[in-house]
Amino acid sequence: MRYCTLDELEQAIPARTLIELSNDDPSAMSYNVFVVEKAISYAEELCDGYLVARYTLPISPVPTIIKDAVMHIARNWLYQRRPEGSIPDAVKDGHKQALDTLRSIQKGEISLNHTEHGDVVESHDPSVFRVSAPKRQFGKKQLRGW
Repeated sequence: MRYCTLDELEQAIPARTLIELSNDDPSAMSYNVFVVEKAISYAEELCDGYLVARYTLPISPVPTIIKDAVMHIARNWLYQRRPEGSIPDAVKDGHKQALDTLRSIQKGEISLNHTEHGDVVESHDPSVFRVSAPKRQFGKKQLRGW
């Protein structure tokens, strides 16, 4: 886990809810670590999919905006495991906002290069093209008579 820890997700989701969303045994007293880690991995990979075109991965240090996006996406993933229940509006809205934020980062509308440590670096500017070519053999002077 690079962008979000189990402890951080535990802070975002009440303990009883996390147990119910991750554990298939209704009498369970603790959450299923494997399922929660799978939710976080999914969310991190999705974030990387948006960020790979603009930033060198993994992002380090992890900006709060990325941690929050991963938590919202992982929380939504956990709720989707339970098709018999409805997903709360707050979870749906958080998921939508996280994806919108990632799209804005991908487009360059939001930049991650202003972290407190200053270590996040854009890998390249998608609007600039660099071309290398051999030196011209014929210029204006040689082609003037043609």
